[in-house]
Amino acid sequence: MPPKSAPRSRPAPRTAVVRAVPGVRRTQAERRETTRRKLLDATLETLVEQGYARLTTVAVAKRAGVSQGALFTHFDTKEELLAVAVEHLFPRIIQDFLAGVGARPSGKDRVGAAVDMLWAVYQRPELQAAIELYVAARTDPELQRALAAVDGPHRRNLHHVARELFPDVAATHPDFDDVVELALDAVQGAAVGGAARPSDPAHRRMLDTLARFMRVAFAPKA
Repeated sequence: MPPKSAPRSRPAPRTAVVRAVPGVRRTQAERRETTRRKLLDATLETLVEQGYARLTTVAVAKRAGVSQGALFTHFDTKEELLAVAVEHLFPRIIQDFLAGVGARPSGKDRVGAAVDMLWAVYQRPELQAAIELYVAARTDPELQRALAAVDGPHRRNLHHVARELFPDVAATHPDFDDVVELALDAVQGAAVGGAARPSDPAHRRMLDTLARFMRVAFAPKA
């Protein structure tokens, strides 16, 4: 009888090796920018909910999910944080304004549409909260300086947007920028008054009068 061969050993089961698909590693600069955006969004949200007088950097940091120390690695002062948050808001407001004007039927009164949309964006809670900072800056020199650094570029950008909306008028009317500035100040001033008188029918009359004035000012030169 031939000798029994030794039983063949069964191969050990293979262990599946799961290779993690490497994610895209963000750079330190990208991580820093993400944290910065969270802080700016948290600042605007806190400002809307609590107002300038009650806003604290502790509350902002908590909402953003970072420490207060981390907040001050991005912004030197509370005033700088507030001013940059407003600067962070402005492009979104302008984009919504342009979308609103562009959504109006073509051939309709563009001046009236622009005035109405300007008033509409000034009713947004986040922009009204930003106006609160401008009022507070009257007695806060540091906040005033911080806002001045961002307001100039924003104002110039608004005039650039106006020139895009009314290119022919801008090219033929030397006082175009003055009329735009008047319209901005009129609507912003009415928005401040609207905080105390939100349903005042005088606002509608003021907007209609402003639009009529702008149509005359923008009429083709003889």
